[in-house]
Amino acid sequence: MDDQKATQAAGSPDLEGEGNHTADRRYREGVERSVKGGKIDENAEEAARALDGPEGDALREAQEATRHGRPS
Repeated sequence: MDDQKATQAAGSPDLEGEGNHTADRRYREGVERSVKGGKIDENAEEAARALDGPEGDALREAQEATRHGRPS
């Protein structure tokens, strides 16, 4: 197990072991900024319009791909 961690640490500067804590922190900070910005309903309506618009199929495909761990 220690060999695996050493290999992972040396292999990629973005690899942070069990989960990417930096990405998690950035995500949570972004959510907090969004909530504090008070535009939740506005953003939800914009997302709904995008799903109903011409880019809707591409958005749904990207969502499905990320559910299965594939990049979109």
